[in-house]
Amino acid sequence: MLKVDVTIIGSGFAGSILAWVLASRGLSVVLVDRAKHPRFAIGESSTPIADSILRQLAEDYQIPVLHELSCWGSWQESHPDLPCGRKRGFSYLLHEKGKAFGEDAVGQKSLLVAASPTDFQSDTHWHRASFDTFLWRNAIQAGARDLTGYEVSGIDLRSRTHRIIHCQRLSQINDEVDAVSIASDWVVDASGSSSVFSQLLRVEDWTDQLKTKTHSTFAHYRGVKSWEEVISEPQRPDFKNPFSADDAAQHHLLTYGWMWMLRFNHGVTSVGYTTAMQNDLPSMESLRSDYPTVGAMMSDATCVDPSQGIVRTSRLQRWLDPFPHHCCLMLPTASLTLDPLHSTGIAHALAGVQRSADLILRGDYSQGARKRYTSVLCEETRLLDQLVHMAYRNLGRFESFTAACMVYFAAAIRCEETYQAGEAPTHLWNASDLDFRELVNWLDSVVDTADRSVFSELRKRLKPWNSAGLLDPDVNNRYAYTATK
Repeated sequence: MLKVDVTIIGSGFAGSILAWVLASRGLSVVLVDRAKHPRFAIGESSTPIADSILRQLAEDYQIPVLHELSCWGSWQESHPDLPCGRKRGFSYLLHEKGKAFGEDAVGQKSLLVAASPTDFQSDTHWHRASFDTFLWRNAIQAGARDLTGYEVSGIDLRSRTHRIIHCQRLSQINDEVDAVSIASDWVVDASGSSSVFSQLLRVEDWTDQLKTKTHSTFAHYRGVKSWEEVISEPQRPDFKNPFSADDAAQHHLLTYGWMWMLRFNHGVTSVGYTTAMQNDLPSMESLRSDYPTVGAMMSDATCVDPSQGIVRTSRLQRWLDPFPHHCCLMLPTASLTLDPLHSTGIAHALAGVQRSADLILRGDYSQGARKRYTSVLCEETRLLDQLVHMAYRNLGRFESFTAACMVYFAAAIRCEETYQAGEAPTHLWNASDLDFRELVNWLDSVVDTADRSVFSELRKRLKPWNSAGLLDPDVNNRYAYTATK
C-alpha cells in the first residue's frame, strides 16, 4: 500500500500545477492519469485573470517559472522552445452567409477588446500538448510520484483516516495487469471531462440547471491564413486598430454559431466551431463554402491533430458537485465544462488550484471550508452561464451580442483590478456583487428585443463597474484598455 498526503487524478495543466505546488511544500503527492504525455487537448486561451493567478501562485509558493509563463514576453525570453500563441485580446467578426466579410464603417461588424497594451505583456494561447507535458515534468521533478498510464478503478471511502484509491495499468509485457493501491489523506479530481469522481462516487449532477446548451467540433490545423491576408483593404486606412485581429482569441460569428481561431508560434492554429444544441454541427467543408472569407482563410489548411481527425462533441455542458465527500474535491476542470465563448476555463481552473492548495496546506477538513469552496464555484458558474447564454441568443444581432459581451468584460476587468491591487478576490468575474448581478438580470430580461434606448440605459447602469469606457459609441468597437499589465 502506497501512503501519501494527496492523490491527484489527472495530469493536465491544473493537476500538474497543483502537484507541483504541494510537492514543493513537502507534501507527498501522487499524480494518476490513464493517458501519457504528450496528448491533444483544447482549452487553450489564457486571460489577464489567469495570468494574475499564475503570478500569485509563483510568488506564494516560490515557483518563478509560473511567473515567466504569465505573459508572452517573459515566456519567449525564458522558454522560447515551448510553443504558445500571442494574445493581445479578443476579436469578434460578423459574417453573412454567402458574402465575403465587409463593413461600411469600422466597428459595424467587428469588435476588438484589448487585454494588454504591448506584445511583451500579452496573454498567451497554450499549446496544451506541449504545455501540459512541461508542467507534468516539473511536478515530477519537484517530487510528485508519477503514475501516468494508470487508471483509477475504485475509490474506497470507508476508512475514517484515509481514502483508498485502487489503480491498475495494463502492462505491455504479456498483457499483465499491474495494480497499485494508495492510502491518501486527500483526493483531488483534476481529470477534466472524464470526471473520475462522477464515475466512481455518488456525485450530484447539476447540469440541468445550466441555460447554455451547446456542442462543438474542433481540431488543430497547419496552413490557416491570417485574417489580414484575406480581407479587403479597410475603408479607413487612417484608423489604427489597438492590435492585429490575428493576435487574439479570434471569434468568427456565423449565422447559427461561431468559429474560434487561436494561432500558435510553431505554425499550428486551433480551429473550432460551436453552436446551440438545436443546430447541427456542420462539416468544415460546408463552413468554408458558406462563408467566403472563412473559406479563404482555410483554403490551404490541413488537419494535423488529433491523430484520429476532427472531434465532434455531444453537449459540452457538465456541472457536478465539486466537493462530494470529505477530503474529496474536484478542480473546476473536472466539476464544470461551460463553453469556450469567453475563454474562462483556464482562469477557473487556476482559481481552483489556488483554492484547493490553500485548503490542503492548511489542513482545513471542516464542513465550512467544503461549503465555501462549493458555493463560490456555484455563484461564478451561474453568472457565467447567464452571460454566455445571453450572448448566444443574440449571435445574429451584433449590437445586442456586443452589449452582452461588454457586461462580461466589465465583470472581468473589475476582477483584474482587484488582482492589480494585490488582493485575491473571493469570487472571479465580480460574481459576489449583488448589485452587479441585478444589472445582469435586468439586461437578460431586455437584451433580446433591445433598441437604442436599452443600450443607452445599459451605459448608465454599467457606470459603477465601467472603468474601461465600454459601450462608448465614439470608439468604433475598438477598446485599447487593460487593467492588470
